[in-house]
Amino acid sequence: MKNRFKVIGYYICEIYDTPEWLRGVSRQILSVSGCIGGQHPRWECFTGGWRKGEAQEYQERLQLDKGQYREFSEMAGCLFDAQRLDVDGRFPLLSDARGFYEKFCQAPSCCVVSVSTTTEYYKILSDEWKGSNSHALTDGENDNSQWLGNDILGWDIGGFHSFLCNSLQKELPGAKFNGLGLLGNVFPEVEGFAHQIQGKGEPVEWIPCRIGGYGQPVEFDRLTGGERWERQDSLHGQSVF
Repeated sequence: MKNRFKVIGYYICEIYDTPEWLRGVSRQILSVSGCIGGQHPRWECFTGGWRKGEAQEYQERLQLDKGQYREFSEMAGCLFDAQRLDVDGRFPLLSDARGFYEKFCQAPSCCVVSVSTTTEYYKILSDEWKGSNSHALTDGENDNSQWLGNDILGWDIGGFHSFLCNSLQKELPGAKFNGLGLLGNVFPEVEGFAHQIQGKGEPVEWIPCRIGGYGQPVEFDRLTGGERWERQDSLHGQSVF
């Protein structure tokens, strides 16, 4: 059942071309890890710290004029101050993520995604958050999104690492990837993968996660050039929509 997956948070992710060192996984990649994927808004929008020229480049990437970009940054800052946005670009409320996306982020190859996991792993992550500087905590609501794939994530101070950050897919010969670099294996298999790589790569607790998307299948076709999307509604099966 879908309600077995508890939402960790929502992200506005930009689909990137896969970096050279991950070639062979997929042509494009969607990730909530800042190491290999793109998330909006960037933390510099509300904390500062841009290097020379970066803010201008970012504005151009978003295809926003000066007034729109100023509003974009101000809204990001307000959400961050209200603890409705965290430094890794994670929104605890779907309404905030969708509203921000619809207003500012439709020009790049972006979509709103959810990250969720089962109750057991959600509790592990919640305990980690309590001891970190994360302030955008969710209530663990049920995930009702369209399944895009799975991932293995580990929380590190202010954001997630993906197992791909350390090329740990090489440790998992049974891993199957879709066109966005997400695991196409059913959740119990991904859970087994997470156990296999514990203690490897980053010093984090590797957690199996479900990645879901919000929008119609035609929107994902536009973003990915016709990738065939499936929906995984249960831990053990998946159905084509």
